[in-house]
Amino acid sequence: MCTLSWKVNPEGYEVFFNRDEQRTRKQAMAPQCFQFQNTDVLMPIDPVGQGSWISVNEHGLSLCLLNFYQGKTPTKVLQSRGQLLKSLSHLNNISAVNLHLTSLDLSCFAAFSLVVFETVQQSSSRSSFDVRCFQWNGVRLEILNLTRSMITSSSVKFDHVAPMRAGYYDKLGENPSSNALIDFHFNHQPAKGFESVCMHRDDAKTVSFSHITVSNSNIAFSYLGNSPCKGGKPVDVFIQKNKQYSHTDASESELA
Repeated sequence: MCTLSWKVNPEGYEVFFNRDEQRTRKQAMAPQCFQFQNTDVLMPIDPVGQGSWISVNEHGLSLCLLNFYQGKTPTKVLQSRGQLLKSLSHLNNISAVNLHLTSLDLSCFAAFSLVVFETVQQSSSRSSFDVRCFQWNGVRLEILNLTRSMITSSSVKFDHVAPMRAGYYDKLGENPSSNALIDFHFNHQPAKGFESVCMHRDDAKTVSFSHITVSNSNIAFSYLGNSPCKGGKPVDVFIQKNKQYSHTDASESELA
């Protein structure tokens, strides 16, 4: 139950992510800078599985994990998908992610879609961009050809919800602005409920909004730790190229 969108800029890209979860799930810890395999990584942490659903590292590689409820549930004892993302978060390109995923026994993970973004600096003002979606359906790993810069998941009436949200996204045009995409993730069309991108059900809701910006000069992660429609002050964490630096506007305890 999540919605992800993105846009490409001359210097890099932006990622926008709504995380939907059960109302009873503990609130995640705000993003901070970790170091894995000598690589600085920005990510929030889920206190249940001690993993994450979204990350970006100093190489400009971003990972976004969505549950794939339409897949088959493996029979093995399941491991945390958030731990899988965490184990991949230090890699420097999509090819490395592909190599690691294809070398793993994924039969201990519930079905998922992992969307991976990378940027390679070509000059002082331009970068190349690539995105791949690796989908584990519980039986096999596939690389999907995404037809739009948006993907969503839902455990309830997916065949109805997915095309509805895609239709709202398509109305934004071919190259929506950052503000238009933020509004898309905050919206309650057609009403505040299970169909809207900012999702609300009796048992679950959108619990956070993440906005990642990758450019030639720095990497920024802005995080709102509640339903987007409620607003509030985001936590902002940065990695500056060649010199790492992080800053948060609120402590984890303030968001708990």
